[in-house]
Amino acid sequence: MEQSAPEVPAGARPSARFVWGLCALLLVHHFGLWAWTAWHRGFPLLAGLDHWDSEHYSTIVTRGYATPLWAFLPLYPMMVKFVSGALGGGVPPQVLGCVLSTGLLMAFVAWVHWRASRREVLSPLEPRTRWGWFFFLFSPASFALHSHHTEALFLLLSLGAFACAWDGHFWRAAVFAGLCVWTRNQGVFVAIVTALLLAERVPGSARQRFLRFAGLGFLSLAAYGGMILFEWRASGDPLAHLHSQSSWPHVDSVWGALRTLWLGNPHQDWDRWEIPRALFSFLLLGGSVALARVNRPLGLYGVLSFAVMLPQGEFANALRFGAVLFPVLFLLGDALAARPAWLRWSLAILAFWANHKITHGFVNGFWAY
Repeated sequence: MEQSAPEVPAGARPSARFVWGLCALLLVHHFGLWAWTAWHRGFPLLAGLDHWDSEHYSTIVTRGYATPLWAFLPLYPMMVKFVSGALGGGVPPQVLGCVLSTGLLMAFVAWVHWRASRREVLSPLEPRTRWGWFFFLFSPASFALHSHHTEALFLLLSLGAFACAWDGHFWRAAVFAGLCVWTRNQGVFVAIVTALLLAERVPGSARQRFLRFAGLGFLSLAAYGGMILFEWRASGDPLAHLHSQSSWPHVDSVWGALRTLWLGNPHQDWDRWEIPRALFSFLLLGGSVALARVNRPLGLYGVLSFAVMLPQGEFANALRFGAVLFPVLFLLGDALAARPAWLRWSLAILAFWANHKITHGFVNGFWAY
């Protein structure tokens, strides 16, 4: 049986001044760190902002898709390409990506805060305390939420899908879920969870609940079919994104996937970053299980996002996967708010340090996801 989270009086909830101040701190810290590092180490800042997946998105925007790049789903690069074309193509794509993603992150923050300010009883989609906001905004790889990456777009769309489903708006939830499918592989999980939320949250008979679940599932499948058609017409391969991703690291057996849990695969290095990534992954898993006690579908979203990493045979993408799991991060931060002050501040300092190091690693070209 699901349990309700302890309610927080409206006057004790995080104020707009605090939330936007924390956002400003995040952006000033990250962009300031990147600018200083580029100047200090003698490389162009634009080059530092175009590492790893950012470089692939820039290639898609400027030159279009090629065979290996179909691994990156099309909605985000299409948006950047559209804006680039509207501006005449003179602005570097990584700059446009940073501006667009920062705006999307701000829209997410504004929407969550607006929902919290208008609700007497908060849902798991809004943090109850300042610590909930802190541990979301300063999660290890939160730099991806305002840089040339797909995370901010996916974050906003997944919020839209969950929030509309929570409030019982079928068609709005379907639109957001369908767009999620075009944005990231986790969009399939968003669609499943959105359908479950609609079936759970809107009163009705078992037949009505099933029809809502099946209806949103059908529309999400249709959106996925639209993406397949787009890929087929553009590349000649209707499953270009899956075939391109097949070259990514993965294991070929269930045993190999299970060995990921204790870093038991031969390619899993016990280096200074692999262990923290694994610890962060298990923290997210624990938070997801705790969230399931409050709301089962949202808890399932976190569990699925953890489980999908296991076939890769490593936790290399754990920090980036976790950056968009906002209901789990909100819950973890809120839970910490009830702990002793020495523990709260010790973990806050550790989180800030990890966020700083990973943000610094990205601009230097280190794998920071």
